[in-house]
Amino acid sequence: MYVLVWVDSVAAGYNLLHLLFRSSLCSSRFKGKNIPLVSHHSHPYMAWFCFFLDQATVYVVFAVNSAAMEASFLAVTGSSIFQWMKVCNRFTKFCVQIGGAFLSGIVASVLLIALSFLSAFSLFRLYSPSRFLLLKSR
Repeated sequence: MYVLVWVDSVAAGYNLLHLLFRSSLCSSRFKGKNIPLVSHHSHPYMAWFCFFLDQATVYVVFAVNSAAMEASFLAVTGSSIFQWMKVCNRFTKFCVQIGGAFLSGIVASVLLIALSFLSAFSLFRLYSPSRFLLLKSR
């Protein structure tokens, strides 16, 4: 659970910084400032960097949520072999709260997957559909 909190916090911070970066670029473009847009739309290296970071974030968050869910499953069911008793018989509020936390973790993972699809779309639309790994002409 401790690792889950830290990984989810880092992922949320990364997504917040990513959102602030993109919104500041978009707002400067709409205010009439002629700031050159150095983002994933115009620079393929930045697009690849954002794509890899988004993919890594999705995989790590999903893996940590799955591992924490599996570990807490022992708290729900117990294990007679190891003589671990069920925790949910004594602490029902804990089980309700942990179930809500895992449900929100799954929803966050699905939303991160959707953001990763958007990142992949914005990356691969820079390339020509007919020629392999050839950038489109501007």
